[in-house]
Amino acid sequence: MPHRWLILLALFLTACRKEAPRPAPAIEAYVWQSPARSGVATAIERSRGAVATLHVRAAEMRWTGKTFDTNRAITGSLPTPGCGLVLRIGASASQLEWTPDQIAPVAKVVKELAALGPKEIQCDYDCPQSRLDRYSRLLDSLQTSAGNVPLVPTTLPSWLDEPTFRKLVAKHPGYVLQVHSLQLPKQAGQPVMIFDPSAARSAAKKASALGVPFRIAMATYGCEVWFGSDGKVMEVVSEDTAPLTKAPASRAYALADPTESARLVREWSASPPSGLQAVIWYRLPVEGDRRNWPWVTFQHVIRGEEAAPDLTLESTDHDGTFDLHIVNRGDFPVPLPADAIVTTPVISADGVGAYRLEKRADGMHYLRRDGIWPWLDPGKKIPAGWLRTHEPVSRIDWHFTP
Repeated sequence: MPHRWLILLALFLTACRKEAPRPAPAIEAYVWQSPARSGVATAIERSRGAVATLHVRAAEMRWTGKTFDTNRAITGSLPTPGCGLVLRIGASASQLEWTPDQIAPVAKVVKELAALGPKEIQCDYDCPQSRLDRYSRLLDSLQTSAGNVPLVPTTLPSWLDEPTFRKLVAKHPGYVLQVHSLQLPKQAGQPVMIFDPSAARSAAKKASALGVPFRIAMATYGCEVWFGSDGKVMEVVSEDTAPLTKAPASRAYALADPTESARLVREWSASPPSGLQAVIWYRLPVEGDRRNWPWVTFQHVIRGEEAAPDLTLESTDHDGTFDLHIVNRGDFPVPLPADAIVTTPVISADGVGAYRLEKRADGMHYLRRDGIWPWLDPGKKIPAGWLRTHEPVSRIDWHFTP
């Protein structure tokens, strides 16, 4: 066969050879809530079959200036077989050089956690971007203490451009790239953001180019930001309860958008970025965790499914007096309307709870009060007020404004 035909045949066979499709990223989740908290054991059990691996917050270490103050959440045994454990090292340690004496108490904790037999230990350290070489020194020592248990660093998208980043992650069985973060405004009145899908796509593309396996951590949570009278941030509330000793002048709110998140999951499932092994969600839904997605929302998102909003005003007739509730009949959290306008003629009316009443020419305006968490979870309802009509009516006419 002439030489040129051999070349053409080789080119033809190469063109016909299809690249094997990459598997969709696995679904994992963090259990950041205390295992002793009510509902956590139920949430862990419910996650079986939907979540491939759980990663449980096991210990937090805070540098006091002289030594580490350690808070252990996991001691005697793993809360669920096959889970990973997470060691959190706060920003208080960010200026440490990580000398052997400074590493020793952290290594001791890692050795004790490794003895419990976790799938892996993640190191979530608030390391300054300019000091990644010190982080690498810490990780090398901690891996020795962990023995055969893999040690996995948590990293930030901004680190990807650092020359030392690849060295930091290449020695370990992959890394976690945290694409969610709370972006605080400088002044009250400016937006608060937790998750930017465009930035997440960009970070995944950069990570893929490094050729080191990675997982992406995404958000399920929301937060409340408090501002003082000077307009500056005074507190961030991301858990169930807020501090009772402080009173903000104003507040702002943020919640990871489940619709945008579902779109990204669907996109990555259909065409996974090279090297992306899993999406880890922070945090596993637990009943009563009100600044977090509920389970039904989480289920949709991890399957890449969007859910249409279904928000309505429900009126219950009690002998001509109607109780009004705003009800979420959909599967995603929805923003509470700023204004529920009732146009049915009434004799009397008033707002209740989260809403106050303002009478205007075009109807009764039930206005959302300041300081109210502005999302309503699926299947939940919130009282808005009551009204009494001039005569018996079969329905109340209303509409919402955002």
